Amino acid sequence: MTINITPISDQSFNLETSSTTINLLNHFDDPLTTGKVANFNLEDNSLGSGEINIVLFDQTGEGAPIAVNNFTSYVDGGSYNNSIIDRSFSTSQSKYILGGAYTVENLEVKRITPSAPIEDEFSSQRSNKAGTIAMYKLTDEANSARNRWVFNVGDNPDFDTRGGGLTVFGQVLSPEDLNTVGAIASLPVTNTSLPVINPVTSSQFSTFFSRLPVNDNTIANDFNFPYPSYPFTEDNQFVRFENITIDNVLEFTFTVESNTDPDVVSASFDNQGNLILDYGSSLKTPLYRFQNQDLPGTYLFVGEQERQSILSNFRNFKEEGLAFKTASQANGDTIKTGETDITIKATNLLGESARQSFKVSVTGDVPENENQDQLIRFNRFQNRDIPGTYLYAAEEESRNIRQNYTNFIEEGIAFYTYGADANLGQDIYRFQNTSQPGTYLFVGEEEKNSILANYPQFVLEGVAFEVAV
Repeated sequence: MTINITPISDQSFNLETSSTTINLLNHFDDPLTTGKVANFNLEDNSLGSGEINIVLFDQTGEGAPIAVNNFTSYVDGGSYNNSIIDRSFSTSQSKYILGGAYTVENLEVKRITPSAPIEDEFSSQRSNKAGTIAMYKLTDEANSARNRWVFNVGDNPDFDTRGGGLTVFGQVLSPEDLNTVGAIASLPVTNTSLPVINPVTSSQFSTFFSRLPVNDNTIANDFNFPYPSYPFTEDNQFVRFENITIDNVLEFTFTVESNTDPDVVSASFDNQGNLILDYGSSLKTPLYRFQNQDLPGTYLFVGEQERQSILSNFRNFKEEGLAFKTASQANGDTIKTGETDITIKATNLLGESARQSFKVSVTGDVPENENQDQLIRFNRFQNRDIPGTYLYAAEEESRNIRQNYTNFIEEGIAFYTYGADANLGQDIYRFQNTSQPGTYLFVGEEEKNSILANYPQFVLEGVAFEVAV
């Protein structure tokens, strides 16, 4: 797969303005997806990671929009809530797990009512390789897929020819998701007949399940007759999805691969795919916010270099976007004229990357930084009682922390910015999360009001500092 590129032209700015925004989604395009991600949430979260995340190939052209829209209609209607994996198959030539046909609730098995069959969108560029998901066909008839889907645990070339080919419409987001698919495929199986309810007619009929995966070794069998008749005593003995949801996320993660003179221009990114070029401000060092998913409600704020390390190495930290801008030096970030060469790296949801380079020229009269004496230093502390949680404090508070709170480990200077009463920037408020005492969140005015209205576990401690946003 090739990421489509529309070149970014060289840029020229005057210091009469302070920043410029470029929409990078106009310059990078993933031809398979617009950023739709399906989350298969397992009832038993001990199976792998407890979930499977799938990048959906909804783009017209190289993607499979008909299949994605069909799948989405079942998701939106709740049809896949409590749905099960009803077949797990593994030979030297084929390995897959099959779902989307039945639900189980209170030990009652129901058939998912299928909608009309859809048109095939098979492409040899989207073949049935390990880690993909495809619309399944019960027969070799073309254009016959309905509600059933299949996870390709291994490469399944036979699926590329069945009835004109099974349409691949997505792929696992990460190795962890593929491991969860594999964990399901590794479960024991049973052959059994189960009573199945047709929700349209309310009639019940006996259905034979071959190689039904079970989350309980005691009810597995070696395919010896007689097969057990309804050996299940609880829902979680089935491999069951509590629900499947679909989210829209940013199609790419953007990073600054190189910037030959960041004093001329600072490059940062918001969570809408915009590149922000700052050149006329003494507060132009971006800080990005991450939430620690292992400890929901706890946060970390970092610059570009540390951001790239977290994105590459710490999947438990989820990026939430550009938080605010501060200074990296005690007297403020340098404002200067000149030229710099910037290279932007765009990484799509499946980890494939493309790059673009362009030149930026800045001219004009360099203003005096009249407020540099009002910048103060903020230090970063990690709470070792709750690793992965952080506090940012000015020097006066830092001295108190060093003397009285030995559980907070100082990690160094985080940034420089204006104090809480400077009246030179936008207020940033500090909240303490009482559900995780000793953990903090820093937000602007709008988010502050939302937190006060909706999240009582966060206690407002006041204005922490002022920043450029």
